[in-house]
Amino acid sequence: MSYRKLFAPIILVIFLLSLVPTSLSAPSQGQLKIIGSAWILAPAVAQTSTGMIGSATNISVFVTEGWGDVYVSTYSLTQEDFQGAATAAARVVTRLLGLNFSNYNYYFKVQGDAVIIGGPSAGVAMSIAVYSALTGKPINRSVTVTGMISPDGTVGPVGGVYEKAQAVAQAGAKIFLVPPGQSIVTQYQTVVKRIGPFRYYTTQPVVINLTDYAHKNWGLRVVEVTTLTDALYYFFGVKIPASYTTAPYLSSDAIKIIDKVRSQLTQIAQRELNEAYTKVNASRLTSVGKSTLNSYLDRYAKSYLSRASTRDVSSISLLTSSIAISRWIKLLVDYYSNVQLDQQVQAISDQITATIDELSNKAPRNVLELNILTLSIDKTVQALKLYNESANMWNTDPSTALQNIAFSSALIDEAKAWSNGLQAGVLPDSSQVAATYISVARSTWPYIYSVLSEAGGDLTLIDSSQIYYTLATSLYSSKKPLFAAIAAARSIALAEAAMLYFQAQASGKDPYTEVSRKNAMAVASTYPDMIASIYYLNQSSGAELQDRLAYLKLSSQLGELVQDLLKTINLKETVQQPKQGESTTPSQPSQTPSAPSNPQPSKNIGDWIQDILLKISLAFENLVNWIRKILGL
Repeated sequence: MSYRKLFAPIILVIFLLSLVPTSLSAPSQGQLKIIGSAWILAPAVAQTSTGMIGSATNISVFVTEGWGDVYVSTYSLTQEDFQGAATAAARVVTRLLGLNFSNYNYYFKVQGDAVIIGGPSAGVAMSIAVYSALTGKPINRSVTVTGMISPDGTVGPVGGVYEKAQAVAQAGAKIFLVPPGQSIVTQYQTVVKRIGPFRYYTTQPVVINLTDYAHKNWGLRVVEVTTLTDALYYFFGVKIPASYTTAPYLSSDAIKIIDKVRSQLTQIAQRELNEAYTKVNASRLTSVGKSTLNSYLDRYAKSYLSRASTRDVSSISLLTSSIAISRWIKLLVDYYSNVQLDQQVQAISDQITATIDELSNKAPRNVLELNILTLSIDKTVQALKLYNESANMWNTDPSTALQNIAFSSALIDEAKAWSNGLQAGVLPDSSQVAATYISVARSTWPYIYSVLSEAGGDLTLIDSSQIYYTLATSLYSSKKPLFAAIAAARSIALAEAAMLYFQAQASGKDPYTEVSRKNAMAVASTYPDMIASIYYLNQSSGAELQDRLAYLKLSSQLGELVQDLLKTINLKETVQQPKQGESTTPSQPSQTPSAPSNPQPSKNIGDWIQDILLKISLAFENLVNWIRKILGL
């Protein structure tokens, strides 16, 4: 198989351009200017009667002026996620080059021997082609690559790596780039065993170090790459320099606000905890129920309150959790005491509505206040999501519904604590920023959902991503563009985290946390007082892998959203960030995100046992209530 045989000149774009409406953003001549074109061979696998074999797929791309449309034409059938992979590739490359994705159209043409071509495994290859088309740099034809491209530019696992390596070696490639952890592959060999006149065929797994095997048998060098920038070096000799990142900086004004929020929430948390203990002990619950609920308060609400003694911004989430758990226990006592909850639930709904209206009329004067407003709205959006979910699950799981209501209420308290010092005013229109983030979310979560559902990955984060996307569109329709932008940013962040978690689980390696942490650190240090980013960066310390990736992605997305808003809103920096090597004065202390001294603990066996005991206790209270009703007590 040769490159010449597979490569076909691309003329399809001429026909496509003739169909483009010139009224959208075309030049005055009625034609779209061609920016560039490129082609690349992407390894694939094809099913035959004897098993899987490697093959090569020709992917070509034309890039023109445009408005962010992505078109795919193919001779073979493509899986539904191919369009999403092509869009992700174009977005990743334009962001890397500092270009606006929406200023171009991307026309992909796919031709190969495989009857059905899957998009994810060609994601990095498509990114290489787009990079070549946009920069004009020629592709090194001795290099090939396989791997998914995540929206953050990391490389994800694929199947059939052994077969693909064999195919590209036969096609003349010298270097084969694979995802992290996939230079070690497992193949199944057929073993024949004779017993008398009979033959028994069995298969045995054989672990192969593809780096050694491919070099010795095919003269092929196999290299693992973690990010698209790693791959660019092999294809173009391009080294993307690591940008210098200073420690995220908080001014004395920012630290005062953090202290004020922490103090206010500490008072609320202590009051709620005392009320919860009192309510449990004074209730008609059984002694078993009282003991279980008091134990739950001790283990979580009281523990979180005591852990939140540091001045670190990460302590605030512990206080919010403490408030929520105390309120949940109080709601459970009322529920199992047959107290009507309509007024309490309606009051929380009214609080959410009032907070949305209040935050819609805040006008930040500087970077610090924009971050405070962003974080306040972020908490309100979370509260709105949880409240809506509680309504949907009330009939099937009232205990969890009450938990969501309690956390929704606590998040509103945190949002109000953050926003207390913001001045009233009119925020400049953020509709365009919101529309952009919703557009990115619309293409991101369906693509990742398709990949994970097909591969059997964990859908927890991607399900939340879909909910936040739906919420973003609803808020946008309700003329709440900044709320919509933040909900969309959450959707993007959780979708990206879902993909990275799947990649780490599938490959058995986790280079993604460090990449995500560096990205979050870079965003958090762009301006002084990037509290919205620093908040989740700190919260990632001590969290389990799935939550850690989610927090790091939230840190990056909310920080990038603040940067995008600053491009449309003329605000001043609160303070000048210290230069490299410059010491800070006591009046402007630097606070670098680090592992909190008392991080919120991950779930352990004791937590699971506590949850089980609580469920058993609540079930017992249900039984007791039923008996009381029968006896008329």
